[in-house]
Amino acid sequence: MLRGETFRRFVAATVRRPLITIGTVAVLALAGTALALRLEPSAATDTLVSSSSDTFRATERFKRDFGDEAVVILVQGNLQKTVLTEDLGRLIRLEGCLSGNVPREGLQRLPAGCRELAELKPARVVFGPGTFINTAAGQITDEFLRRRDATARDALRAAASARRASARRGDPPAEQRRLARSARSLVEGRFTREALQLALRYGITGLPSVDSPEFVSTLVFDSRGGKVAVPKSRFSYLFPSRNAALIQVRLRPDLSAAERSRAIDLVREVTRDRGLTPRRGARYVVTGVPVVVERLADEVREGILWLLGAAVLVMAGTLAVVFPTRLRLLPLTLALAASAITFGALRLAGGSLTMASIAALPVLIGLGVDYAIQFQARHQEIARRDGGVPGDTAAEAAAVGGPTIATAGLATAAGLLVLLLSPVPMVRGFGALLVVGIVVALA
Repeated sequence: MLRGETFRRFVAATVRRPLITIGTVAVLALAGTALALRLEPSAATDTLVSSSSDTFRATERFKRDFGDEAVVILVQGNLQKTVLTEDLGRLIRLEGCLSGNVPREGLQRLPAGCRELAELKPARVVFGPGTFINTAAGQITDEFLRRRDATARDALRAAASARRASARRGDPPAEQRRLARSARSLVEGRFTREALQLALRYGITGLPSVDSPEFVSTLVFDSRGGKVAVPKSRFSYLFPSRNAALIQVRLRPDLSAAERSRAIDLVREVTRDRGLTPRRGARYVVTGVPVVVERLADEVREGILWLLGAAVLVMAGTLAVVFPTRLRLLPLTLALAASAITFGALRLAGGSLTMASIAALPVLIGLGVDYAIQFQARHQEIARRDGGVPGDTAAEAAAVGGPTIATAGLATAAGLLVLLLSPVPMVRGFGALLVVGIVVALA
């Protein structure tokens, strides 16, 4: 048990200079409140998994290589109407806007949010139906043109070789030209046969283009077995069903919390723009892990205000009913001051608001009120029994009740220290915050 004389001397010293004591506590409480209001909510992975764990390090390596978790835009609506009509062009423009890689002259025809995305460049990679179809059409066309040009060169070489061989045999010029044409036609015919075989195999009847419904339908939909409007299973990551398509925006892993929040707001903004929204019945739904985490962070920010208000109302009502004294709300005031100082210290330590730290708030207020009530009750008992000067009464109350209250508080703090052994950072932070809060409340 702690010695009562120590508490007596400490309280006697503080009550001799009440204005300094009250002013110091008020300044600390106000400073703590100002700092606490600057706390940023966080629902990041490192609040749930230790940054030294293999899982966390592997996740961070993955993010560095492939980008952060993806913001997913669900294009909800009839897939045929989405990709076989002019709506495909809107998807292509939207994906270009989200990537931030639209040329400056092209940005003038896009919403203002696209220009901000081009400056921020929050996306590591954007992949969706528009990008896929446009890239496929471009690559098929490029490969066809490459092979055509290579065939033309081969045909010229074959014609020249045939002409030289004919000349060495002493054939007349007309025969040389005929053999050269035959050699050239043979090479070109082989290319034509191969092209027709590929066209028949894949159902491509014209030059691939995003403006060709026949090409897009052949690329996206599976027509085997009489299926109608069923997307190919190999493209299920883009077309999960006949009524949905997915656009994935993998964010840069080095974005700050503010930049990530702004990027998500910009994604929502551009998906609401009339120039980029589908006209054939589909609609955009913005979701994905970053969106859920951002919403959770907003809930954390709002939750602490609700919890604080509820805790104050409940405690004030309880004290008003069951604590019959003139300064019945003083314990609540002291508990709020201790909580403000504690959360201010959390801000100074570089911490953030998590679900666990919010849960600690009503606990800290309750413990602070409990300690203050116990001391105030001792003070009133001694004042009624002995009378005397308030300062002497306070010192005597500290000598009598201080050791018991401090021992109970320190025992509670010692029990909470066990939480520091948890492998979950959020749980460790919860325990540390409560321990600091108890020490501040006792002080």
